[in-house]
Amino acid sequence: METCDLPALIAHTCGESAARGLGRGGGTICDPRPEHAELHPSFSVWKNRAGVWLWKRRGGEAGGGNAYHLLLSLGQGPAEARRTLMEWTGTPGGWDGGREEAAPTDVLLLAQEALSRVRPVGECELLSVTRKLRAVTDGSPQAEELSRRGLWPPGPLQAYALGSTLAFVLRGPCGRVFNLKRRSLTERRRYWKACAGGGAPAWCSPGYGHAARVLLVEGELNAAAALKALGEGWDVQGLGGADTWPFLEELGREVWIYGDGDAPGEALRARLFDLAHACGSPRVRVIPPLDGQDFCDVLGTAGPKALRGVIGARAFSSPVPVRFPAQIESRAAKRMIRALGAESDVDWPLRRCPT
Repeated sequence: METCDLPALIAHTCGESAARGLGRGGGTICDPRPEHAELHPSFSVWKNRAGVWLWKRRGGEAGGGNAYHLLLSLGQGPAEARRTLMEWTGTPGGWDGGREEAAPTDVLLLAQEALSRVRPVGECELLSVTRKLRAVTDGSPQAEELSRRGLWPPGPLQAYALGSTLAFVLRGPCGRVFNLKRRSLTERRRYWKACAGGGAPAWCSPGYGHAARVLLVEGELNAAAALKALGEGWDVQGLGGADTWPFLEELGREVWIYGDGDAPGEALRARLFDLAHACGSPRVRVIPPLDGQDFCDVLGTAGPKALRGVIGARAFSSPVPVRFPAQIESRAAKRMIRALGAESDVDWPLRRCPT
């Protein structure tokens, strides 16, 4: 099962036309199983970090798993499915029936392991960077870059000029500074962290945790664009790459997911879909990827209304959240934090950092 090429197996067992649309990294196609035919693609195929091919039918109880589970769902018995896999992969016979199947991937455990390496930047290191920050002014290269993306003025992005680069603050769910991210305006190396170490934290929107739903987006600037288009009623997290993880706080609400249209973006959407359900989300929505564009492109060329249409957002009535004592205490702490400084103050990141 670990060495089975699942796209090739689908083509072999269900016909080459059934696997059309699957690339090296997998993809999403119509369910190839005859008894589960559909008009709109919802059958996702991807490789996990261990290099094992997996599949899942989205939006229902139509199954998922590895190559072995696919053969079972096609009507083969356990012995026949194992024999098919051994023949297909060239594995020698002699299976004695005593080896247990590998446990399914625990996506929540993977997220927790990755997030254990995410730490806020130290105050001294942060101070050495913030001393170099300058306000972004009209007509500067940084302002032109933000304007091209529909993000000028930057608002909640909290963007600055750092040398010849654009820099923006990465805050966690409670508003604490985890790092600053730099974007080159000229070099091929597009993004890097201003402070070394600390893992790969996501960008969280200001006041995170107060909305009825959360949007998880590939790309911090795309997340800022979505927040500008959606306005109140949404929390947003921007992930720095397709192989990174969001913070788990407040993922037990309605979750919306967006990833790029390439193979890593497809794998990201599938992974976040499973993660949201593992965190207790009652409803998960996956936004179809854009063709050759991202959220910033739409916001910069067509405006907030067009981006809202792309996201598929409608006017929602926000339910009154259930507040437990710990949540009440957390919200009170956030109100106190916001009183410590204005977002336009360059020293604001430092004053919000606990000593």
